[in-house]
Amino acid sequence: MNRRAIAVFSVVAALGLTGCSAPAGLKALEREASAEDKLPESVSLTGVDLNLEAGTARLLATHDDVKYFGAKSSTSGTVCLIAVPVGLTERWRAGCAAVATSEQIVTISGADGTEAKLINDSVDTNRPEYQGWTRVHENVLISKPSRN
Repeated sequence: MNRRAIAVFSVVAALGLTGCSAPAGLKALEREASAEDKLPESVSLTGVDLNLEAGTARLLATHDDVKYFGAKSSTSGTVCLIAVPVGLTERWRAGCAAVATSEQIVTISGADGTEAKLINDSVDTNRPEYQGWTRVHENVLISKPSRN
């Protein structure tokens, strides 16, 4: 191998080590669990391909009678957003995706057209792409359908 090839290889290897590291995950999911973090009994994840790690659910926010939980998946680097309507817990919905380096992790929709978006830590939601979204937690945005 000539010196030029070694130099190019070294630069590519260094970029690979620094530029492709995965985020550590959401800080909100790192805190100790409390009683409020327990998912309702009706949220049966049996047969659902979410691969949630037991005991990792954390209540992130309650907004308009919906509880929003975050949880870690057993798939490395993947987190989930679970929305559970208060009093109608059987109508829960969930979605999971890789934390990766993107600001937006996963968006889930409700039957009424409401959307909830799980976002990474420190996202600036004052930018134009987040207009119309309400931040209810550091990592959760809500968008309701417009009523005409």
